[in-house]
Amino acid sequence: MQGSERQDVRKCWVEGASIDGVAPLLERQRGFGDVRAVNPERPELSVIYIHGMGTHVPGHGALLVEGLAETLRLNVRSKRGKRVELVSPTDPSQMLGELNLLRLTNEQRSLDLVFYELTWTEITRPIRDSLAFDESSKFSSRRASINQAIRGFTNDTLPDPLSFAGNKGELIRGAVAQALCWSMSTTWNDLPELTTGIACVPGEQYLSRINVDSHVLFTHSLGSRVVIDSLQDLAGRLAAIDSPAYRKVREQLQQKIFPFFMLSNQLPLLEAGQDPQKITGQVQAFCGETAPRASERFFKRVDLVAFSDPNDMFSFPVPQAWADEHLDSRLCARITNVSINIAHVISLFGLGQFADPVRAHSGYAEDERVRNLIAHGVGNSRVAPIVKERCTWTEADASLMR
Repeated sequence: MQGSERQDVRKCWVEGASIDGVAPLLERQRGFGDVRAVNPERPELSVIYIHGMGTHVPGHGALLVEGLAETLRLNVRSKRGKRVELVSPTDPSQMLGELNLLRLTNEQRSLDLVFYELTWTEITRPIRDSLAFDESSKFSSRRASINQAIRGFTNDTLPDPLSFAGNKGELIRGAVAQALCWSMSTTWNDLPELTTGIACVPGEQYLSRINVDSHVLFTHSLGSRVVIDSLQDLAGRLAAIDSPAYRKVREQLQQKIFPFFMLSNQLPLLEAGQDPQKITGQVQAFCGETAPRASERFFKRVDLVAFSDPNDMFSFPVPQAWADEHLDSRLCARITNVSINIAHVISLFGLGQFADPVRAHSGYAEDERVRNLIAHGVGNSRVAPIVKERCTWTEADASLMR
């Protein structure tokens, strides 16, 4: 009816393990006083966001961090951000992108979150530029308007997964590795406003914040595959060097839990064509305190929360059977799938139903259900009212398999 708001009937299904959410990690900071006091023992909450396919500019994570800050009631931010120009550890002349930091706190200055936004899009820009001719009027004028919009989207996005599978994969993984390294080796107070020409490499502070701070991973689309690869590479490098310092870091990682929120998840798609993981289907052997091979695991646990819109052509859930077969068991992954309508479904005048696939792929940061699932989780006493009302929650209980 004209003048009234359209009823929001978009669906949301959550299945798998319960989600703790980000809010409890902030509670680790209670009792440490004012966030502005320099205290190396104070646990920071570091949120690392890695974009996926397509052109991105610094600030691409603004909607995500603003929504998360509002939900967590962190309504005060640093006057300016900080920036790290990422370079290759083996070749400082090789630029890998940039890492932009923003600090958020509450009115009492008692809790804070540091948002690390990685932008690696420059690595694949030359490939996208090589397709620019297709956007000229000579070719675009011959297409229907909707087809041209879809063509522009594919021209901007598809070169990235192809490049990642090809000769740019090492550089993209290197950018993520540097982002992870900086976030786990330093604090907000340690960094100047601009860091340039310096790579994060083994040294006195290397990965020194692993067992002090909380680290939460966020990705969009292709980012999910890149981060999984980078986490495995990190664990593998540490395992390959037998020294007291590396052994200590490796043991700390083996006690580390990484919450990992994958928006528009593409893990199953991007696993296609890759060599099989070295160890699969053996989670029981590596994961848990009494596991016989616990000393060989990568991490204590990686909580994979896979968000996908059924109407997004580029995102997929992570079925448990697929994870058992295709994820390295040493990740100790715990799986939760969030199947959620991001785009509204509309009727096309009797021709069927339609949902904007671009919106379905890219609209997560603006969705209140997504924000509250990330902030407060599900399957716990803190679940937000909108999640209770608008999402169907089905727990997966491993004990029922006995």
